[in-house]
Amino acid sequence: MAKSAAEVAQKWAQRAANAQPEYASGVQTTTKDQAGRAIASKEIYKQALNESFTRDAYAKGLQKAGTGKWKNKAATVGADRYAGGVSAGVSDYATESGRYDSARKAADALPRGIKGSETNFARVKAVVTALRAAKVGRA
Repeated sequence: MAKSAAEVAQKWAQRAANAQPEYASGVQTTTKDQAGRAIASKEIYKQALNESFTRDAYAKGLQKAGTGKWKNKAATVGADRYAGGVSAGVSDYATESGRYDSARKAADALPRGIKGSETNFARVKAVVTALRAAKVGRA
């Protein structure tokens, strides 16, 4: 007799939870170059994305799940993981944000004006231009 989808899902969840140590071990002991292999397959990735755009998979997936599912998962799963995820990412955040330190100071030497003035818009433009250059590598 075939198992129901609910039974299969329960078995999958139980087995996956028990496999957590194996997962961690596999990550630590692999000799495969994850980043190199992903980079080598970038053309396949582009093809897959284009195919999904053709099917309108992005919008269809969002419509299928809906806002209700997002709210439910964000509240029940995401909320519990939020603080731990932030704590685990502090060092990465500081490193990546540090790339923009000089860009954020791009307007320091420029004159200030009154609220809404072209002088202030020039300061904003200087910072935005420097931030974009830092992001795309034209700093």
